[in-house]
Amino acid sequence: MLSRSFRPSPSACRSACARACRTAFRTGWSLALTALGATGLAAQSGKSVTVAGLAFDSLRNKPLAGAFVTIAERSRSTTSDAKGRFVFDTLPPGTYTFAMQHAVFDSLGLSGATARTTVTDGKSPITLSLPSFPTMWRALCGAIPFPAKDSGVVYGTVRDARKGAAMPEATVELSWLDLVNTGTKVSANVTQRRWKNEVQTDARGDYAVCGVPIETQSRLRANYLRNATGMLDLPSSSDRVRRHDLVVPGIAPSDTSLRGAITGTVSDENAKPLVGVRVILDENTEVRSGTDGRFTLSNAAAGSRQLDFAAVGMTPVSVIVDVMVNQPAFASATLRTVSNLEAMRVTATGSMRRSGQQFMERRKLGFGSFVDSTTVGSRGTMAAVFYGMPGVTVQRQPGSSNARLFALFLPSTGTGQCMATLFFDGVLQQDQEIMSTLVPDEIAGIEVYQQRLTVPTEFMNKNPLCGVVVVWTKQAFRR
Repeated sequence: MLSRSFRPSPSACRSACARACRTAFRTGWSLALTALGATGLAAQSGKSVTVAGLAFDSLRNKPLAGAFVTIAERSRSTTSDAKGRFVFDTLPPGTYTFAMQHAVFDSLGLSGATARTTVTDGKSPITLSLPSFPTMWRALCGAIPFPAKDSGVVYGTVRDARKGAAMPEATVELSWLDLVNTGTKVSANVTQRRWKNEVQTDARGDYAVCGVPIETQSRLRANYLRNATGMLDLPSSSDRVRRHDLVVPGIAPSDTSLRGAITGTVSDENAKPLVGVRVILDENTEVRSGTDGRFTLSNAAAGSRQLDFAAVGMTPVSVIVDVMVNQPAFASATLRTVSNLEAMRVTATGSMRRSGQQFMERRKLGFGSFVDSTTVGSRGTMAAVFYGMPGVTVQRQPGSSNARLFALFLPSTGTGQCMATLFFDGVLQQDQEIMSTLVPDEIAGIEVYQQRLTVPTEFMNKNPLCGVVVVWTKQAFRR
């Protein structure tokens, strides 16, 4: 479970981050690279040399493979190898401008980096490096105290969906939930602590949220007046510096009605189009992919939105897309087959009929909370199904690269909350991961028993502190 040793208060982050990001972005990110060339100005006339170098990622403290390195004065280029090494041979001594480009620069919103150095005998290597975390923290967060190793910064630019112009004074909110286990090795007792930081964009539309925990799911949202993005899930990451640009619908109150279009494709890991995949916008609007794997959402709300892709037996995928007013947005997703999900076999139809009957009988007794397919089928995702159910807390799963994984928590008979025990079609599950492979259309009914004292005998288990969630598929109720 997670605990944090550094947390700036929301008020401190609002004021300090706003000042810091204004300063940072005015500099245009003129970040110096280390260029360790041979010293001295005396060139060895007429003698070419071989120059070796290293491309290095200072943010992650590792060599940068696949970096594109050029020499402007000689129209020469090369690519760093798996260990970040690059070589230029037959290079006459002189002063040169080395430039480095890589996808990691694009992800941070940087165009690349250059360094000018003098080459003499070629014996001293050249090191080109990405800016370090301390450098970027000082540029983005200014006077905010340097964070603990488990914290970082999220930054970006906010624009409007109509003209793509920068949005000063927009509010950016980033929230996350810490889980702390105060129980024992035998019985977990999980409590939650919610954190939320808000900052405002500067005159250039830039923002920075400082002191964000890494390796933790978080949710991002931007708004201006009543014009807001969707609630965007950010998967956990070990990166201490992350960039997320955002688009809000517009600047006038009436811009909340602005619409755009989203088109895209869905395929499997072998690039084969997938038909019938559920494409869900902001957890409520849904279309399905066609036989060619293509889909269209023609009336999507403008702004940054989240698309969730789900299909039976496939790992769900989430994609953030910026919906502009005057140009269609494009999104693509690759779904992978769930290798550890065994096919469900129907072997006892009489027993399955009894499962549906027993569900109705328990519902009449009224000891738990019940929803059936009428309610479940109207929700966009399985997580959305549980939102609002009495006593249930939906927690986006920490430590996962998939933003759609989630866990269910119930009130504990101790203090705080505990992770719910899950029964799936009457079978006790060791974990809740199976929930991420389901779609609401498959579900016939759900039972929630908040307290152990209300749990029916058939669902009793060895956890003395927590309640039970029981999920039934339509196949289990089939006659």
